[in-house]
Amino acid sequence: MLGTLQSSTIRVEVEAGSSTLRRCLTEMELLRQWIWPQQLQGSLPESLEMGSTFNAQCGPVSIMHQVETLLPERLRLLMWGGADGYCDWLWGNGWVQLRVEAVSLLPLGMGQLLILRQLQQFAQHQEQRESSKGSSR
Repeated sequence: MLGTLQSSTIRVEVEAGSSTLRRCLTEMELLRQWIWPQQLQGSLPESLEMGSTFNAQCGPVSIMHQVETLLPERLRLLMWGGADGYCDWLWGNGWVQLRVEAVSLLPLGMGQLLILRQLQQFAQHQEQRESSKGSSR
């Protein structure tokens, strides 16, 4: 693979609980809503499972992903194609962290920050929606 080895870890605060973040990162219906402009392709389960593979297409760039680790507060995806390496998601109540290490011609750090901001906004919105559902009962 051509490119340079890039390694970056970014952690942001999120006004959302651990369970909301987990759903946003592993449930395909929710993941598709916030990961724009990437488009997820492939036969995907409702929720990511160990060994699940999918393609994330962003314009002409295609990156394949495979779930290597799936724990209550961790998701590690192996990547190949437009980037060869891994991305490691960690989260808890009020925070999410993304570590990316890969060889690529793409500026992965900039994409990583964009994706984290999108997740941050989406998860906060989901948390508010669920809180309002719970209080209206």
